Order: sequence, then structure tokens, then C-alpha cells
Amino acid sequence: MKPVFKPFLSIIVLIFFLTSCSPERKLAVYYAKNATSINALVLSPAFLFKVNQKTYLLDSLGITDSTLFDSVMLANSDILQYVNDSLFIANYVYGFKKELTVFGIQVYGEDQMGSFLENDSNAVMVNLAQVELEEVLYPWEDEAQIYDTKYTYSHLLNAIYINSWIEIGKYDQANSQQQIYFVSDLTTDMVDGEFNFDIFSQKIQYMYNYDSLTVRQLYDYAYVLGRTYAGYTFDLMLNTYLDKKLLNGSRSDKYWRYDPIKHVFFPAEKDKFILME
Repeated sequence: MKPVFKPFLSIIVLIFFLTSCSPERKLAVYYAKNATSINALVLSPAFLFKVNQKTYLLDSLGITDSTLFDSVMLANSDILQYVNDSLFIANYVYGFKKELTVFGIQVYGEDQMGSFLENDSNAVMVNLAQVELEEVLYPWEDEAQIYDTKYTYSHLLNAIYINSWIEIGKYDQANSQQQIYFVSDLTTDMVDGEFNFDIFSQKIQYMYNYDSLTVRQLYDYAYVLGRTYAGYTFDLMLNTYLDKKLLNGSRSDKYWRYDPIKHVFFPAEKDKFILME
């Protein structure tokens, strides 16, 4: 089993967008080229929320006092109890800041608040307000089609959901309004399995190896997510800009993503933030 990667969308739509001379394309290209004028203040979360959802442990441990549930669950977690808040947050924020600079954005941290406030235009505040790590057992089924028969084998994998609530908005001295966005991703144990025909038993056997999720891998994943969500942040600003500039039906229904390395635009499906109402 490998992590689920979100596929790029229709290449035909992409080519149409890139070769079109529409106002939408021109504005998107203009925004991407002028990203160096954007100043972004990135605020870090103070700590991690950690929740172990393997509630069956309470029954096996005989815990009935509800005031002890959270602490007992955390102490008996397979992964969460070993996660250092500071290391996870540092990787997450570092990845986020680093990726914003790839777009050309001028990035400020909390210790540069004074310098950021000197900007009188094109200033954005990004508050990585809350990050929650949620430990679960994740059901996953391996399958294979052998001749006319479908074979399956079910696994219960250790998994961590990383849930993030991020506040993003334009900033100016007179009016600073931010909206809250949500995003969630999952990382799990890895399974390398295959179905083989045993010539002696004349049966199909399933052989597999586990590669257990480690805290080190979780720290690395935090960095990857930081970079990913920085990309989502730029895409949000890009699409907000297009929405404001293109009125009277001239704006398509596409939510565009931008690759700052290849300098191409492509439409998003689920790879974007969810606005919290």
C-alpha cells in the first residue's frame, strides 16, 4: 500500500486554459508573475491537539472515570504519546514558509511583526491557528483479480489524521478580516502485499510485510503538508483575485491551482481548503 496521491485533472482542460487568450488566463498569469509584491505574515500554532480515537482501549483497561479518558488514551497511544509538539510544528511551519517563497512571496514570522506592519498594501495574514493529530485504526483492503476471481485481504492500519484550521485574510491598518479554512490529510502504516498461487496447496495465498508508521515519518510528513498547504494558500489568493476581477459571467467555474516550478495552471478537485461557515 502506498499513500494516496491526488491526480492531476484533464490535460485537455489544462491545454485549453494555457492556450486561451481569455481575460481569466491573462489575469491568472499576471497575478502569478506579480506574487513578489505579496507580503505574508505567518503565525504558528502554540501547541498540538492530540486525540487517540482507539476507544476500545478504555474497555480493555477497565477505565470508567470519564475525567481520565483523554490522558489514559494518550498514554496508551501507539504514536501520539511520542510526538514532540515543537518538532512537529517547526517542520510544519518551516515547510509552509519555504513553499510560499517559491511563489515569490515575501514571508514574515512572528518575530518580524514590526517589519510586516510597515507594509501598507498587498499584505496577507496567515494564522496556522490549530493543528490536531488524531490517531485511529484505518481499515484498508488489498485486492487482486486472478483469472475470473477477485481476492481480497483486509488490514487494520495505524493511522494519523492531521487536521488543520487556518485563518487567512488581507491585512490593512483600517480593516483586517480573516476567514477560517479547514484541511485534513492522512498518513498510515505501509503494507507491501501480494497474492500468489501455491502449487502445493493449489490455493491462493496472501503474503505481506508491514512498515509501521514512525514518529520520524510523521515529522517528515508535517514538512510535506506545510509545503502543500502553502500551495493551497496561494491558490486561494489567486482564485479570490479572479473572483473579484471577473464579473458578469466572464469567470469560469474552475478553481485554479498554480505550479510555480513549471509555471502552469490546472484545475483542482479536492486538493484545496474547505471554507468554514
